[in-house]
Amino acid sequence: MKKTLLSVALVLAALAFSLVSCNQGNNLPDGFKKNEQGLIYKYHNHGTGEATPKEGDFVTLSMSYTDGDTVLFDSKKLGYPMKLPMIKSTFKGDVYDGLSMMKVGDSVSIMCNADSVFLKLFRMPSVPPDMDSVKYIYFNMGLSNIQSAEQIQQEKEAETKALLEKEALLRNEYLAANYPDAVAAESGLYLISLNKGKGKKAEAGKTVKVHYTGKFLDGSVFDSSVEKGEPIEFILGQGQVIKGWDQGIGMMQVGDKAILVIPSDLAYGPGGRGSIPPSSTLVFEVELIDVN
Repeated sequence: MKKTLLSVALVLAALAFSLVSCNQGNNLPDGFKKNEQGLIYKYHNHGTGEATPKEGDFVTLSMSYTDGDTVLFDSKKLGYPMKLPMIKSTFKGDVYDGLSMMKVGDSVSIMCNADSVFLKLFRMPSVPPDMDSVKYIYFNMGLSNIQSAEQIQQEKEAETKALLEKEALLRNEYLAANYPDAVAAESGLYLISLNKGKGKKAEAGKTVKVHYTGKFLDGSVFDSSVEKGEPIEFILGQGQVIKGWDQGIGMMQVGDKAILVIPSDLAYGPGGRGSIPPSSTLVFEVELIDVN
């Protein structure tokens, strides 16, 4: 009996030593595992989701990554949900390999070779000088949603529709309060004449010189050649300016002053630009100074 117990004890001790030696050989931090694909990972939480994301899907997640000591990025500081398209992995055991095994509600940490992260995942020409001594980058990810490309497209279309409806409402309120008799051109552009000139008529292909002040519907100014003290020059009808300008200035002659109320589809559209938000109606006070 004693020999049997001793034999069992020796087997268990050998097994324990084997496991410890294996973990030390892999040189993995506590709790991390390495799968057949080369992914080094550690689960913190298992969610209730059933599906895992596949190539072409979009994932909504929280993500931070560190060099082991310093937080290099934290999606919480973005102020909005982080979304990524699922693409082919850039190297074995990268972020996309990690995401491909996750389900909604899962939170996981993965560790990746730093050189591969910078050169392959981030597509940088070289490893940043202050990172050349870093061996691993640690990614911490929490998956909150998985959507197909079709679902993302439907979501974008719904958002665009809502923005356009809001834009139309605000534009109509602005016109009713300021220019109740204004009539839209077929394109949707509004031109309200302030002063009629007697000079040359603007024509496509001609160079026009224009002074302008651009405003949002709330009256705040976002740009002004008047403040800069220098009018803008461009060739009319060549797409060098927004469509609303090509159309509106094309309806004027030298000496004319007018208000152009330009819907977003004739301005910067659903994407906006710089300080101009998506789907924004713009108001320009313009003066046609010269035509050549």
